[in-house]
Amino acid sequence: MFNGPIQCELVMDCVSKITSFQLFMNFIRYYPIAGVAFLLFYLWKKDYFEPFRIQKVYPKMDKVWKEFRQSAVTLIVFTLVATTNIILMKMKILPSHVYFGAVEGLAGWSYIVMSFVMLTIWHETWFYWMHRFAHLKKVYPWVHSEHHMSVNPSPLAAYRFQITEAFLESIYLVIFVTLVPMHFGVLIFHTFYAMILNIWWHLGYEFFPKGWASHPITKWINTSTHHNQHHQKFQGNYSLYFNVWDRIMGTNFPNYEAYYAEVTSNRAEKLHDKGHKVLILEGNPAER
Repeated sequence: MFNGPIQCELVMDCVSKITSFQLFMNFIRYYPIAGVAFLLFYLWKKDYFEPFRIQKVYPKMDKVWKEFRQSAVTLIVFTLVATTNIILMKMKILPSHVYFGAVEGLAGWSYIVMSFVMLTIWHETWFYWMHRFAHLKKVYPWVHSEHHMSVNPSPLAAYRFQITEAFLESIYLVIFVTLVPMHFGVLIFHTFYAMILNIWWHLGYEFFPKGWASHPITKWINTSTHHNQHHQKFQGNYSLYFNVWDRIMGTNFPNYEAYYAEVTSNRAEKLHDKGHKVLILEGNPAER
């Protein structure tokens, strides 16, 4: 299982294989998924899904093209960080706790689940505090300003980072695997899962049900509206998967829950007016 180029002997051919593998994995996952999301929601079914729009104005195509191009820079940085990390680990300069092979028994699978949860918590914590750091006045122009050129983001804005931010966005994994044993399959799944959610948060559409942002349970899970509001207003709503750090630190925008209620109420009215039949996550599985 997972006997790829990452396990080759450290020679020039191995370095080439590692780099090619990382580059292929990054590009072949991101552009097709973000591209299909853009084609579906911004071109092909644009009118059909319009009631679900968070911002009613659509981004201009020249801005989307800039998102597309800058994402390539980010993917190259991700590749370089991963390749350098693997080489340093093979050279025994950095410790590595990544392991391969079949997972057996209850203990093996229990650790798979536990390590994924640990990585998710670590990523959430790293992202929140790194994100707040990136918004400091003296840091922002050098780290985060490129990403916020997308005030009205499309799914292709998910990886619109300048080089410095792309580096900071990727090294949390390097830190984690130097300290915690992690199956290679969990790493692959995590990076895929993180990318999907990042694209979703930048989609520009809200599909979660009414009341999600204020419900005692679901309010701890972020929404597309939460991150979209961050792009509109900048200084707040810093968290990633969950709404835990923002709530603990008081950095949600004060009107986040009200804004979410407004977005979903407008959606319900438009769906009713248009007579749409669209599956969403409401108490009733279909809104008309």
